[in-house]
Parts: sequence; structure tokens; C-alpha cells
Amino acid sequence: MNDKLNKETKENDNELTAVESNKEEAVVEEVTAEASEQKNEEKKSSTDNKKSIKDYLSKDLFADIKRISFTDEKPSEDDKHEALSEEYQGTFNDISENQIISAKVIGISDSDVMVDIGFKSEGLINRSEFDNKDLPEIGSNIDIFLEKFEDTDGNITLSKYKADFIKRWDELKHFCDSGEPVNGKIVKRVKGGLVVDLGVIQAFLPGSQADVQPIKNFDDLIGKEFDFQIVKVDEMRKNLVVSRKAILEESLNEKRQELMTKIEIGAELQGVVKNITDFGAFVDLGGVDGLIHITDFSWGRINHPSEIVEIGQEITVQVIDFNKETSRISLGLKQLVDNPWETIPEKYKVGDIVKGNIVSIMNYGIFIELEKGIEGLIHISEVSWTKNVQNLQDSFKVGDTLDSKVLFVDSNEQKISLGIKQLSDDPWEKIGDLVKVGDKNSGTVNKVTKFGAFVSLTDELEGFVRTTDFHWTKNPSHPKEFVNEGDKIDYIVLEILEKERKVLLSIKDLAENPWEGIEAKFNSGDKIKGSFEKMNDSGIIIKLDDEIEGLIPMNKISKDQKKTVVSSLNEGDALDLLVVEVKSDDKNIILMLDESNVDD
Repeated sequence: MNDKLNKETKENDNELTAVESNKEEAVVEEVTAEASEQKNEEKKSSTDNKKSIKDYLSKDLFADIKRISFTDEKPSEDDKHEALSEEYQGTFNDISENQIISAKVIGISDSDVMVDIGFKSEGLINRSEFDNKDLPEIGSNIDIFLEKFEDTDGNITLSKYKADFIKRWDELKHFCDSGEPVNGKIVKRVKGGLVVDLGVIQAFLPGSQADVQPIKNFDDLIGKEFDFQIVKVDEMRKNLVVSRKAILEESLNEKRQELMTKIEIGAELQGVVKNITDFGAFVDLGGVDGLIHITDFSWGRINHPSEIVEIGQEITVQVIDFNKETSRISLGLKQLVDNPWETIPEKYKVGDIVKGNIVSIMNYGIFIELEKGIEGLIHISEVSWTKNVQNLQDSFKVGDTLDSKVLFVDSNEQKISLGIKQLSDDPWEKIGDLVKVGDKNSGTVNKVTKFGAFVSLTDELEGFVRTTDFHWTKNPSHPKEFVNEGDKIDYIVLEILEKERKVLLSIKDLAENPWEGIEAKFNSGDKIKGSFEKMNDSGIIIKLDDEIEGLIPMNKISKDQKKTVVSSLNEGDALDLLVVEVKSDDKNIILMLDESNVDD
């Protein structure tokens, strides 16, 4: 009978062991690796250090069983089993496995804490399951988890950690159900987020739930304590997911509602620059964002908001507009100071000569800062009376100090027009004293364009040589075939256009016009020879002699000629030609290929 009871007890223990094994896996699964390793070490250490309860069942189980003689009535097998079970169960003092029980601390060694659970033998709990700074006092009662009455070595298996885990789990479930925030400490970073220590139990904080704003460096949060909202509970795996963003958003919503009830146009608020874009900067006012448009940073002109503010900077702003329904708030910085343009008409009058620094150079002009927040524009047309200025950066640079004359002031539009050329006399008022048609002189080429070249006549005056006025007989594709910037050339004044403020020059007119002789030399129908020089959009340029060129227009070249002749031409190749026409006004001798000399 004793063997049978022991066998049944062992079978029950095995079943409980299997159930508990599954339960333990659920408790620790997907909780951080540190917590899992710590628990395994504690369990192994506890098993290694527990004292064996030596055969307490076989030794004491039959101590008080009634003995009967053969003369007594022989009890039935069921009666004997029931009596034995009652005696066996009585030794457990109304406690069972897999439950939290109260135990009395009766001793503490270097490795273990010994407790009395009201059983035949004391139990041992590894000291690593306790906080060394907060060890229990001898004689005090603590809650522990009874795993097994007897393991394979005959020892009672107890756990302080599991008792704390189960109690804390129940507390955290209450926080989740009630929606109350729970305080925790971020302890480390893992893939996809962070680990939060909630006391005994660790939870996962997804990166997207760490803050209401994107976080650049999650490591900055490690070691810090915050309130968290438990958003997911996995009972099977004993996992928790928490959110700090939910707590912050709730707080921000409250602040937003409070702010929107108090906000008014003209109110001055404190905020932190949250983001900067090309068109402005967003400022966190504490629960709601406002926008400072680029035009509201300064009464003067700025190129980018980063010239005034930086991310994270605390600033004072003024509310200039808001919409309670959309929670949109327009803010301004320049509104915090007086508008300097209100006094501009009194300070700057037309005709005044002013001094300022170049703050920006654009294709269309130069911006000059006259005082803080006040800028004027020198349009490119107001730089020189006579010079053709195309690139202002060739002559000016940011930071230079310039004198200029006030040409126009509009305080309503916040514009001041300035001029540099007005500081000197207009040379066109006395152009007749400076140059005359037919004057021959020399000057420096200031600039070359595809239409011609600008040549200096005086310090303030320029003349222009058109592409057609470089040579009598040659038609260049670009004036650079004749001159380059910086070249000193001779010229003759061809024409003065006062209305357009232009002086036209000529280089070809320094020599006699050869076209009278050319017309006499080349007649329509003449067969001549020439050499291939180049090809352009107009046709083929033919060199007739050193100073004379002819043209075979594209419409004078057949498809067959293009394939058989033109496609294989190289510079200098001799060609048989026919004179079609001489156009002295266009400086052209029109030619065509002599078909009689072209092979079939």
C-alpha cells in the first residue's frame, strides 16, 4: 500500500511538474534575455544549494498509523488507503504546489535564505533572488512561490522571484485595465525599440511610441524614468507593450485645449523651435505648434529662417492669427519690435546719398542694408550709365560698402530704390563732346557676346561692334573668331544712337569696301575653284582667296551631292563651283557645286 501511494504521489508530482514547466516557459518567454538568464541562474543555484529532505515520507509516514492484531477486525483496502491519505495530506499543513505562500525567515547564509513554510523541513531560497541592499530580517514573513514539495533530489523548490513576478503581473494588469499610467525606467535599446523596467517585469517600448516627435538618438533615453501607458498584455507569453507617446499626447491634448481657450491675437508666447523649412519655422508652444512664415521673421529681407533661429532654441513670439477649429496659429518675430518703415520717409528722402553694406547679389540687382531691417535695391540698370553690366558678381561682392543715391521710397510696399550711376554725371548729356561719327580711336574689349563686342571708349562710355562689322568679306559664326576680352583694338565710330544710348563701332570700315571689285571679279555663271573651309547651319563656307569667302546654301545641295560629295569633305579639299549670285549688301557670294565635274 505504501508503494502504491508513493507511486500515485510520484505520478501526481510528474503531472504538476509538466504543467509548471509549461507555465514557467510562458512566464519568461520574450521577456528580455537578461531577465531569462537571471531566472535560470537563480533556479540552478537554488537547486544546487537546497538541503535534501531525506525520505520524510518513508520515515514518518507510518509513525502514527494504528496497529491492529489478527484478532481485530481487518479493515478494507479502501479504508486503509483513505486513512493513509489523510495522514499524508496532514503533513502539508494545508499548502499545495504552484501557489504563493507566506514563509518565515529563520536564517541567512552567504548563499541562501532559509525559510519555514510550516512543513517538516525548512526550505532554501538562493540569495541572488533578493536585493542585497534589502535582505529580509530573520523572523520576518515573506511571500514566496512553492514550485514543488520534492524535486528529483528530494528538496523543496521555492522561488522569491516568481512570487514577485506573479504579484507584479497582477498589479500591471490592473494598470492596463484601469488605463492608469505606470512609472518605469528605460534600461536598454533593442531592435525596433527599447526595454522598460517596470519593477520585476520588463516591457517593450516600440520606437514609434517613445515620443510624439521623431527621436534622433534613442540612447539619450536610456537610464531615464517616465510614465508609460500599458497598451498590450500577452497573458500566454507574459509580455507587455507600453507607450510613452500615449501619455504625452494626452497631456498635449489637455494643454492644446487650454491654450486654444486662452489664445488671442497680439498675445506674446514662449515656445521652442521644433522644425525649420525654406518657408518658415514651426514653434512648439506647449501642446500646439505655430508657424513663423519667412516674411514674419524680420522687417528686412532674409534668405532662410536659419539665419534667425535654430532648432531647440527658446524664443518669444507674437500671435498674429489663429484658427480654433484647425488649431492653426500664425506667429511673428518682427511684430515684437516697432516697424522701422514707419519712419523711413522722414529718414530717407529722394536725392539723398546713403551708405550701406551689400547683403545679397541677385541677377537683377544688389541689396544694400542701410540699417537693421531696412534694405534698398540697386537695380542692374542703375549701376552704369553706359556700360553693359551683365554679371554683377564680376564687379561687386557681399560685404562691400557702397555709396548710392535714393531714387524712390515706398514705406507701404517697404521698398527703397537706389542707384550708383546717379553719383556721376550722365555722359550722354554731353555725348557730342566725347565722341563723333567718323572718329578713329583704340579701346579695350570689355565683353564678347554672340552678337558682337563691347569696347571701352572712356571710363564711363562703351561702344559696340556688331558681328557683321568686323570684316568686309568674312562672316564669322562668333565674334571670338576676331577678338577676345582684354584685346586692344582699333575702331571707327560708325553711328551714335542717343535715344537707345548706343555708340556703334566698326573695324571693317577702317579699310576700303572691297565689294565693288568683288562684283566685277565674280559674275553669275562663272566656273571657279575654291576649297572647303567649314560647314554651318546656313551651308558650306568656301574659301576663294585669303580675304574672300563664298557660300553654298543648303538648298543648293542635292541629296545625291550630300551623300557622294559633302559627306566626305575635309578642310582644304578643292571643289569645282559655279557662281550663282553676288550679294554685296549681305557680304555673300552664292555658289553651287559644278554638276558637270561631279562623277555619276
